[in-house]
Amino acid sequence: MSAIAGRQPRRMIVALAMMASWSAHGAAPSLAPLVDAVLAQGPRSTLPAHLSVVLGISAAESATAVKQAVVRDGHTVRTFNVRLAGPGDVVLMTVDEQDHATRAYLITVSGVLRKAVSYRAGAPAMQRNLMAVRADYASELKFWLDVEQRQAAAK
Repeated sequence: MSAIAGRQPRRMIVALAMMASWSAHGAAPSLAPLVDAVLAQGPRSTLPAHLSVVLGISAAESATAVKQAVVRDGHTVRTFNVRLAGPGDVVLMTVDEQDHATRAYLITVSGVLRKAVSYRAGAPAMQRNLMAVRADYASELKFWLDVEQRQAAAK
């Protein structure tokens, strides 16, 4: 068993504990400092047209302009995307380049999960049940909150 696979049960427990804590306090920690940093310093990019429609941030099949932060770890690429036309919309994406699989989460700046989808290259995006993705989403949110903490500590 790989070291990463060995950490998954612990990661899930931590993610579930975080979700329970946020529920008890009414909301997840704010991502506003990271959103502000990405808007100020992140490179311009676009979300794919079909993903934009499936997430509900675009009515037309056109790419959505974003500013983003990107973190690469081997064959996994994570992006934190802030929509330029509506900076209240944040899209977290995790792309597994080896499996050609993508998970995307539409969230608010306060960390509220609004929509989740997944897809493989060349296949249509499928909306995911929000209750079923809670642990995955909590793990992604924790990842980006940790990035924000490291960024704040570096200042």
